[in-house]
Order: sequence, then structure tokens, then C-alpha cells
Amino acid sequence: MRLAGTTFKEAGKKFPKGTVLFKEGDIGTEMFLINSGEVKLSKKTNQGNVILATLGFGEFFGEMSVITNKPRTITAETVSDCRLNVISKDVLETLITGNPLVALSILKKLVLRLESAYELIEDLFVKHIKQDKNK
Repeated sequence: MRLAGTTFKEAGKKFPKGTVLFKEGDIGTEMFLINSGEVKLSKKTNQGNVILATLGFGEFFGEMSVITNKPRTITAETVSDCRLNVISKDVLETLITGNPLVALSILKKLVLRLESAYELIEDLFVKHIKQDKNK
């Protein structure tokens, strides 16, 4: 699910490899759309950092904090040199209210992410039950 077309590849702001765009716990006032490069999303756990996803061209991230007004739940860092569109809350709201297809694209991507999370939860639950039976 991509929000950007090839015409957006040269738009946006440049971020060098290794740039931390935001950290878990930060206040989120903007989301990002990847025009080029890759960004990894990670979360701190008791066992260390876990990479949740690596995103590329046309993908977006950082929308949860913008929509919910809650602190960031993940850390985002560039894996390579990137060109990103930085989208403020006001711009996002304007895009969504002015173009229902933008809202639908975001909604579809969020549903796909939720489905993926459900599958992961199910896999972990089954794995946990199997471990309990083997004890």
C-alpha cells in the first residue's frame, strides 16, 4: 500500500543514513512518507531492541502519535540515505478531509498492519502453549 507515486521520489527532505527520526516516548507532531531509502522501526524490550519493520519507497510511518496525540511507541531510524516527506498533523488532517482516497489508503495500511499483528500474536500464543505442554 503506497501513498506516493514515482513523481514524489525527488520531493521531501534529505536524511542521512543513521538519522534517528524519533524515539519511543517522544511527542509525535508529524508523520513521514518515504520517497527514497529505507527506515527501520524498532521497539525496546527487556531483551534489547526488536526491529518491527523495515520500510521503503511509498510507505509511511509515525501516523499513530499524530492521530492519537499520544507519545511515540517505537523508534524510527534511517537505514540508508533517505528522502522523506514530513507531514504535520494539520497537513494530514487537510489531506484526509480533502481527499477520501488518502484516508482510505491510510486505513487500508493500518488494517493490514493490524492483521499482521494478530497473526504474530496467534503464532506466539500457539508457541507458548506448545512450550507449556512440553514441560
